[in-house]
Amino acid sequence: MVFNKVVLGAFIYGAVIVLTALFRGSGIIVTLTYLIFPLLPLAIYLFSYINYKENYLTKNKIFNLFFYISLIQLPVLVFQVYFYDFFIQFNNSGQRIAWYDFMFGTFFVKSDHSLGIFILIIVSVLLFADKSYKKAVRFPKAAIIYLGLTLFLTQSNISKVLFVILICGSILGPLYKKYKGSLKFKVVTALLIGLLFSSGYYLKEKQFVQRKLGGTVERQFSLESAEKFYEDGTAKRFQIIIVAAKKLKTKWIGEGPYSYFDIRTGEFKQTRHFTQLIWTYFDLGIIGLVAVFLYILRLVFFLEIDKGIPFIIFLGIFLIYAVYTTILSDITILFSIFSVFNKRLNTTRNLST
Repeated sequence: MVFNKVVLGAFIYGAVIVLTALFRGSGIIVTLTYLIFPLLPLAIYLFSYINYKENYLTKNKIFNLFFYISLIQLPVLVFQVYFYDFFIQFNNSGQRIAWYDFMFGTFFVKSDHSLGIFILIIVSVLLFADKSYKKAVRFPKAAIIYLGLTLFLTQSNISKVLFVILICGSILGPLYKKYKGSLKFKVVTALLIGLLFSSGYYLKEKQFVQRKLGGTVERQFSLESAEKFYEDGTAKRFQIIIVAAKKLKTKWIGEGPYSYFDIRTGEFKQTRHFTQLIWTYFDLGIIGLVAVFLYILRLVFFLEIDKGIPFIIFLGIFLIYAVYTTILSDITILFSIFSVFNKRLNTTRNLST
């Protein structure tokens, strides 16, 4: 029997869901359905734990499978981009799917963020993992360029930004290790950072950037605009966070499972966003947010991520995606993360962490 801090985190998260549901009088069906958020990651964690303990499937075999899946996404995306009008006729999902939501490859409907993080995982392995992972890839640099093209066809802008950061990190990391004590390196680094910030400040006034953002940066991040868009039901995720933090009454206890998004009718209380952390705040309150954060922290601790800066970066990326999608119910993201970044631990260590 496996009982450790990951299992304990799932239990605490599940208990918060049940207690909030009882306090708010939520229905038993929505409560049981909401338990997918702690139970699905737990099931995948336990599968990975047993798999690597017994060595049924090696990391290399899993990575090879995922790599080949990533390769077929580009032609599928091309078909989705150019034949939207044809394929949309066969939409039986019950959802309205606009053209910009139709670029999800072979993943679930509107799962561009899932596709994005899946590709980022493969790219991360090609850039940073040891050579044993890369035996199936004869031309890793060409594969990274190919996967980058795939990613930039999607509408997951956060994935595109993270892809650029990964590439920059793979270039600057070795240079930092080699020249970090050099005065010349420090000067060049300071100049590049200054150039980056000045370029961002310059570009934020350009029309194409404002069109992408839906207005000026100042307007987008103002409380007045955020509140207006929130009331209209068109607020972006960060605007919902602004309104919740500065305008709405603090929710220590939420309104109950699926109060923000009614899974039975498919209706949203406010804006039409799938987001783990925002849903959690409105559904379970700050107590629920704390439970979710601790659960995510324990899950990430289990992964084969170097402690220190790499761990902080990985945790940050996980939390960013938790704002952009319901990451704890996304089997694609969870299974790929635990399969690629999992580590084989002995029983003693697993029972003590």
